Amino acid sequence: MGARRKSLSTGDIARHCQVTPATVVNWIKAGKLQVYTTPGGQYRMDVPDFVRFLEENRLPIPEELQPSSERRVLLVDNDPEVLERGTQAIARQLPTVILEESDNAIEGLVKLGAFKPHAIVLDLGLPHVDVAELCRRLRSNADTRNMFLVVVGENVADPELVRRVRRIGVDAALQRPLHFDDLTRTLGRLLKLSLA
Repeated sequence: MGARRKSLSTGDIARHCQVTPATVVNWIKAGKLQVYTTPGGQYRMDVPDFVRFLEENRLPIPEELQPSSERRVLLVDNDPEVLERGTQAIARQLPTVILEESDNAIEGLVKLGAFKPHAIVLDLGLPHVDVAELCRRLRSNADTRNMFLVVVGENVADPELVRRVRRIGVDAALQRPLHFDDLTRTLGRLLKLSLA
């Protein structure tokens, strides 16, 4: 079972509340958030205090901060080998993850709605879909904006592509050919799960 996050940074709080980090700092200065300061001078807020803040202000509690340790991942890639080996690696190294897979974008979107994953791994080369636009739409939708987005592609080391996916709000970009240990490490880091 993975270790659960105990505290949140101002960036984490901003992402969960869909505001800027500067707004979070203003809330802290106004006494709306109960935070402490790290030895390095960074603000941190304990998760239970943040959940209480959300409840008091009638804001939705992100699923990853709710008590269940279950994490769901959707893997969408048109390469059958990536699906097979990715599934095996995740099952072996992240055994608490519930995994769904799809070899095309249309089926992936259908599964996305029903499965409600905490993270989605998307092939940048999916045919018949602009994956960058799909990521933008996922970030702008209230139901999917807090989901972790991981993209896999040929040119993720290209500085322009890195800037583009960061602007969209992608959490991680992995290079093809995919190293499956990189995939499981990335998912483990994002989902706060320890590798088996």
